[in-house]
Amino acid sequence: MRAGAIALAAVMMSSMVACSGPSASEKASASFHNSVSAARDALFEEAKATNQGFFDLQESLGLQGGAEELPAQMHRYVMGNAAKYVADLNAQLKESGERTEPDTHAEMVGPVLYEGEKKSGAEEADSRAEIVIERCVDARKSPRLDSRGEPIPGSTNLVHHILYMDHDSDGELKIFEAWSQEVTTCPVNA
Repeated sequence: MRAGAIALAAVMMSSMVACSGPSASEKASASFHNSVSAARDALFEEAKATNQGFFDLQESLGLQGGAEELPAQMHRYVMGNAAKYVADLNAQLKESGERTEPDTHAEMVGPVLYEGEKKSGAEEADSRAEIVIERCVDARKSPRLDSRGEPIPGSTNLVHHILYMDHDSDGELKIFEAWSQEVTTCPVNA
């Protein structure tokens, strides 16, 4: 009988411990995880907004035939190597007379957090980035036209982009480096 009472007491004690909830260290760990997760979610939302603003402005510039100088608004979305690349691309469009066919636009797939392998040559960008996202830009129904208004062969494509982002000194999250590759199918599932 005494053994039965001890066993019953042990079961009751373990039940009481189980019902008492998580320990202080478990609560702290869960709180930390939730804080990190919330901060990561907020950063991703900020990255999505930067990506969308950049995409929309770049589409607009393509329809206009580029620009000799980037509009001030573009500096809200890009800095560093990315700003130089975008400025050069738009200056080349302006000089060549090329533009995106009117009444068309590219489609964007994504973005999603990039969790793939590190890209060769992007080690520095990867270590500096606060967040790295990927997307695809599908321009297969949005051809680029030459200065005579004729479609440029090969200008309708699908491109996979990996965008490296960091906060600039003005506090804005911006794209500072990018990796791009033409693909036949988009690896982004959004």
